[in-house]
Amino acid sequence: MSKRLSDGNTKATFVPAIASISAPTVAELTAAGIVVCETSITADGLSISIEQGAVEGDTLASTQTFQGPGRTQAQIELTFFRDSSPAADRMWSVMTNQTEGYLVVRRGVAFSTPYAAGQKVAVYTVTCGEPSELAPEAETYDRAMVNLYPSGPYNREATVAA
Repeated sequence: MSKRLSDGNTKATFVPAIASISAPTVAELTAAGIVVCETSITADGLSISIEQGAVEGDTLASTQTFQGPGRTQAQIELTFFRDSSPAADRMWSVMTNQTEGYLVVRRGVAFSTPYAAGQKVAVYTVTCGEPSELAPEAETYDRAMVNLYPSGPYNREATVAA
């Protein structure tokens, strides 16, 4: 069995506009205005979880409790390093409170490999929360955190289009 290595094999991009979340294009993923996040997010700072509610299925005749899967919601939190160059500190300066866009995450391919048609990606429709600086600590760089709130559908099995 061959396990998929995560070190250096995750790409994360904040994209301002995508026409189809099931088939984002290479042009959309590389357009002016995108924010390359993988070189700023800390090694453990890409936190995406899917929360799911439960639908109750009991009837008057039930003697047991039944449930089914309910609605899902993405919970996204990004922890990232601040950059001393304002031009390079794009996660802080672009992903500000109320900024709408899409977080695109590609796993299992070297981060330095450009997006290409046929690659699988996850696309989350989000609105950025207010970024906050984290408390300073010894022997670390300045860090910040931003929550991305789901503001539309997501697709965790999208295929990049040409």
